[in-house]
Parts: sequence; structure tokens; C-alpha cells
Amino acid sequence: MWRAVAEPDTVNLVLVAGSARALLVDTGSSPDQGRAVRAAVAAVTDVPLEVVVVTHAHRDHAFGLAAFDDLETVGHEDLAAWLTSDEARADAARLGVDPADLVAPNRPIVLAAAFDLGGRRVEVAHVGRGHTGADLVVVVPDADLVVVGDLVESSTSARGGSGGSTPPAVDSAPPALGPDAFLHEWPITLDGVIGLMTSSTRAVPGHGDPVDRPYVYEQRGRLASVSGQVRHLAETGVDVDAALGSDEWAYPVEVLAPGLPRAFAQLGPVAVRRTLPLA
Repeated sequence: MWRAVAEPDTVNLVLVAGSARALLVDTGSSPDQGRAVRAAVAAVTDVPLEVVVVTHAHRDHAFGLAAFDDLETVGHEDLAAWLTSDEARADAARLGVDPADLVAPNRPIVLAAAFDLGGRRVEVAHVGRGHTGADLVVVVPDADLVVVGDLVESSTSARGGSGGSTPPAVDSAPPALGPDAFLHEWPITLDGVIGLMTSSTRAVPGHGDPVDRPYVYEQRGRLASVSGQVRHLAETGVDVDAALGSDEWAYPVEVLAPGLPRAFAQLGPVAVRRTLPLA
């Protein structure tokens, strides 16, 4: 197994090889980058690349798909619609990518799929919605590894070192809460991810270094806190504009701001609870 980091978004790409064939997770930010990744894959493994999985519907993970269209490409069934959306086309214009090159996976899935790479089984599952509605998790059971896309994010501090037996320390990084996120479902989805992990499992996030189960559990707790805070503010009559001025968020408010309007809207009608002063 190999991990590469693709710029300009420092996105993790993961290559998993068995004795007969290989599987790539995520494709980079453009068809040109996808072609470069494909050449790099051929340089590091002798088995053919035959399967490509996209973890979710965002440019840095999906825009390289055109470079792999002759292979079996896997994504959630909602990914195709996103690739024709105004958001995807705007992202393509910013990156200089022709919208005609935004191709959809040729094997859309709803729940799960499995692949035999030769002596190694890889499982792909839609555990639930969170970062987007099209999140997929890739599980490599014999390696005790899960690739979770942007359901989890991390960063690496300067402490520790990569050359010794002690891994570098991983600091908590806020997950990206965007206008297409499902904040109130996200913690439940991470419960499913945590259920796939043991004390020794490593999770490769969409961005940052691999993390362990306690890290994912901690991020799940913070997202649940943000969800609870949104509900609390809505029930006390605080609208989203006023909520942006609150200092009680589990993550910096500037990180949450793009997704808070949708998070408030996803609550639906909320009965405002008025409190009486204590005598």
C-alpha cells in the first residue's frame, strides 16, 4: 500500500495492491493530474491498476476520473449528479478544467461493493452521509486500514519524526463543514466508521496523516457538539447570522461558517423555547 499527497489541496491518494491487481482511492484535481497519478502507479507496482474508487463529490478527489475511464471506476450514485452541478462547473473553471472532462464513475453504488485484488479483499461502503451525501469508506481488512475521505481530517505537527520508530504526533484538524454537508448525520456516520476500527486500525483521512480510533472518536464528539449547539441556538430563537457571533463552538467559527446556514435549515421547523428568569 502507498499514500501520495496531491496538490493544490494536499489530498491523500491511496494505492492498494494485491497479487493480481491494484485499486486506487481518489484521483486528484484534474484529468492531467489523474494521468500523472496513473503513471506513478505503474512505476511502483507490477500488478495492473484495475479499480478506482472516489470517496466523495469534491474536485480534489473526483476531477481526475477522466484519466481512468477505461478502468472500473466506483463512486456513490449521487456523484454523477454533482459532476454536472453549477458548483462542479465553477470549480472546474477555477482550475482550468474543461467541464466536458468531468466524467462520472462507470460503477455507481448505493451501499457497498467488494473487490478481490488477489490475496487481498477490499470493501467499499456508504456508511452514511456527513461531509457530503456521497461519502464512501474503503476498508482493507488484512491490513487493518480504512480510508475515510473527508469524513475525517488531520494535520501533522513538527513533533516526532518520520525516520524513527515513533510516528509524528497528529494534531486535531477541523473537518470541512461546507454547504453540501449533513452536519446532524455526520456523527452517526462516524459511529459506523468507529465500528469498523479496532485499537490497532489506522484511518487515512482525506487530508493529513493517518489517525487511530481515539482520534476519530474525538472528532465525532466535536461534530456532535456543533450539531447540538446549532439545535440549541435554533430552539432559543438565535438565527444563523447571530450564531456566527457565538464563541461556544467546538471548532473555529470561520471553519464552520460555510456550512452553518445549511445546518440550521436541515433542522426544519423548530419550536422556540422561551426561558423565564429565576426569582
